[in-house]
Amino acid sequence: MTTEEKILYRLKKAHRKEQRLAEALKKIEPPEPSEPTHDPEILTPEEHFYLLKMGRKCKNYVPVGRRGIFQGVILNMHLHWKKHQTVKIIVKTFTPEEVREIAVELARLSGGIVLDIVEENTIIMYRGKNYVQPPTEIMSPKVTLSRKKALDKSKYRDALRGESEHRPASKEETASAKSPELLEKSEAEISDLIDSDDSSTESVTFSESEDLSDIFETDSEGQTQDELDRPLYLDTVERFPSQNDGEAEDFEEHLRKIASVAKTGDSTQRELKAADLDEVDRIFLRASSLLKNKR
Repeated sequence: MTTEEKILYRLKKAHRKEQRLAEALKKIEPPEPSEPTHDPEILTPEEHFYLLKMGRKCKNYVPVGRRGIFQGVILNMHLHWKKHQTVKIIVKTFTPEEVREIAVELARLSGGIVLDIVEENTIIMYRGKNYVQPPTEIMSPKVTLSRKKALDKSKYRDALRGESEHRPASKEETASAKSPELLEKSEAEISDLIDSDDSSTESVTFSESEDLSDIFETDSEGQTQDELDRPLYLDTVERFPSQNDGEAEDFEEHLRKIASVAKTGDSTQRELKAADLDEVDRIFLRASSLLKNKR
């Protein structure tokens, strides 16, 4: 798969993901309201200035987090308007365009008046001149989403925003991949490059094997082919020294000879007789003497 094909595959995959997220957002969106559009009261410039100044001085506020607008936000606004004329709403994790949309939606759902949007994340709203606290059905309207569904909507929205932000970078990669330098390369040239890479890897592995053979080189280079064909255990057995080559002694007589040497108490005679024995017999003699001393 070429670089261009990989980038195109990534773009198609991102496009399919965007479609899935958009469909999920449509399913979770609340139904469109059948109520008439919001018709706010008209304020004079003096009233607007006074209410805006009072709203900026207010320390209490209603937060709007990543969930956006749901039933609890409208309820908190009405509870705040019970004792105050204005309310300050601080919106987080949203762009300025989305903050303006949230302000319009809050005014429609609550029946208040938007005075101003300060620092692109703070909405100041006025409750109205003849405000009366509405019943619970209006304070927490069913048109809005519940707390859990609002969280799911925010997850889909953030994922869709991330896909749309990373998509221009992929488009730039495709534009660079479609440059004439890359398109001029034919399949034959690519195969030649692959063959050259394979040959280079083979040469590297061959040189590495030669280096390893030099490291582990022994004196076996001068051996003949017959000696090399013999199994390993025969070579190891032949390396043990044998004092009586060709002499067929009985094994019992050999053991009696070792026992007689061990029973003699004279150290000089033991050394003389032990000199006639091979190295393996000497090891047995030492072991027997150590056992006698321990007893």
